[in-house]
Amino acid sequence: MIELTVESTGLNSHYDLTDRIAAALQEHGTGDGLAGVFAHGSTIGLTVMRYEPGAVQDLLRTLERIAPESPADGSRYLHELTTADPNGFSHLKSSLLGTSLLVPFRDGRLAMSPSHRVVLFDFDLKPATRRVFVDAPRPAATTPHTDEIKEDSR
Repeated sequence: MIELTVESTGLNSHYDLTDRIAAALQEHGTGDGLAGVFAHGSTIGLTVMRYEPGAVQDLLRTLERIAPESPADGSRYLHELTTADPNGFSHLKSSLLGTSLLVPFRDGRLAMSPSHRVVLFDFDLKPATRRVFVDAPRPAATTPHTDEIKEDSR
């Protein structure tokens, strides 16, 4: 498994990981297939998107409407009441976006549109070193493979 680290500045920061993932997969010598990407943490999220300032701000504004830093009714998140940690909104945004995804890898490169990027978002209140794991597709088997289906002779 491949591990990447990101020195995050925290609250609503975002990082394009596409080139780092592609380079790590090429260096790893993987075969064609789907690479699993997993961000370690419950206040961060992963997505594939058109990574440009307008799309980033649209996503952040949408998540803020769904899970605002302070609930509209003036209350606090129950997470804060049970843990004394005021980042309940961060956990909600992470759950909404998700912390894992699959990206296609073929012929030594990511098989995605050049305008689509793998982006890590950090919703937590403070800076942190974030860990991202990439599970590479396995190299092609060296044994012959057949797609022939044999009839069951029962």
